Amino acid sequence: MKSAKPELSFGAKCLWLLCRSVAVMPYWMQYRCLATFIYFVLRYIVRYRRALILKQIGDSFPERSREEVEAICNEFYRHFGEIVVSTMTLAGITDTQRRTLMKFNIPEQVYNTLQGKHFVILASHHGIWEYAQFVSMQLPGHCEVGAYHPLTSKAWDELFLHLRSFEGVIPVPSSRYLRFFIEHREKGVEGKPMILGMASDQNAPPKGDVHWYDFLNRKTLFFEGGEQLATKFSLPVVYFSMKRQAAGRYECDVILVHDGVQSVAKHEITERYVRLLEDDIKRDPARWMWSHRRWKYYPDPVTGEAVYRRKGV
Repeated sequence: MKSAKPELSFGAKCLWLLCRSVAVMPYWMQYRCLATFIYFVLRYIVRYRRALILKQIGDSFPERSREEVEAICNEFYRHFGEIVVSTMTLAGITDTQRRTLMKFNIPEQVYNTLQGKHFVILASHHGIWEYAQFVSMQLPGHCEVGAYHPLTSKAWDELFLHLRSFEGVIPVPSSRYLRFFIEHREKGVEGKPMILGMASDQNAPPKGDVHWYDFLNRKTLFFEGGEQLATKFSLPVVYFSMKRQAAGRYECDVILVHDGVQSVAKHEITERYVRLLEDDIKRDPARWMWSHRRWKYYPDPVTGEAVYRRKGV
């Protein structure tokens, strides 16, 4: 099954051609030259969100020295350069290349649990998250439905939809995600059960009675849509633990978070996800997206209600 690629506007076509020009470059030129150039621009010229990155790393690892925090920040910029290049190469890679870019380790027990069922991926921005969709190639009996937030720029939004739309993958806006699942719950997508991919570590806005998770030395809000979907419809939940092998090359351990059968307390599935993500970040801190303003809210010390944190605080 092939998802329909959106028609590109003129601006998006220009961006697509730029990505195509990177995709046809040899590997050494992509990562040794272009990724290094992007790193140099971000680190030394633009100094992209440097104050925010340093503050968030420092607050997350208070036991680290200033020099260690600077080193993580510097390595993050290198990682960012690789992310940009890897994303652009999606404009020209083949299925064979996709299999070499990300190796998925799926234990037999996990594989058997997922067969013939809809299941949820609680993904994150650790590693190169665009590669997470390649799991559809390891599970050809499934169709992957990736949640995404539409971008304000029409050209960039069209470009990313084009990059993310290929055989076995359907990008669906977050606002329509639950409706899409319910519409296809009984029969699947062309008869195939769905892989429900969600990046759950983005900054979550407070809604109703919020639940705070201990994460990287702070109280943190997380999106709980994946847990709510799993518990309501008895769906298995997995987590992707990515490990960098080389520039643009990753290995991913598929970890079962919830089997879809076991009774769990409210927030327990998300709590397990938070612990796995935190362990991955502590293992390899430079691979997480520190440039996202992750902690926009903090709990009021008296009421526990979410309070908006001003920039720079």
